[in-house]
Amino acid sequence: MNKNELLELVKTGEGLTLEFKENIGSNLGREICAFANGNGGKIVLGVKDNGEILGVRITNSLKSQIQSYARNIDPAFSVETEDLENILVIHVPEGKKKPYTANGQFFLRVGATSQQLNRDEIKEFFQKENLIFFDNQPNTDFDLEKDYFITMKDAIFS
Repeated sequence: MNKNELLELVKTGEGLTLEFKENIGSNLGREICAFANGNGGKIVLGVKDNGEILGVRITNSLKSQIQSYARNIDPAFSVETEDLENILVIHVPEGKKKPYTANGQFFLRVGATSQQLNRDEIKEFFQKENLIFFDNQPNTDFDLEKDYFITMKDAIFS
């Protein structure tokens, strides 16, 4: 990514696959988790929520912290970083081992924010990802009259 591409990306604003952060913070793990559970995305360090570019001091320590947040996702996860002058872009791919948790909680990207999933949303997520076995899923195509109803005549003569 070059500087012009970065500026165009920042112009689009935060959304389903893009998050701005002024600097690294304790909620970086939840952002990575949310993108991994979704379609992936980019986290841009050194940019305010309104798109103002502040920059960030990029060090090996900073990059190491980012990798630590990713490795603490369960199951462990990996991200790529790309620095452009004083901006750091964290590329978060869509996870292949969904669902992921951060600090024991499930997060998913909803619009421009990362949301913690509640119990019912977690259940729906597992169903959507086909992680619930077929015998635990309701059969919405079952019709009692058509599929199961036995008449008294059928019961006597069978």
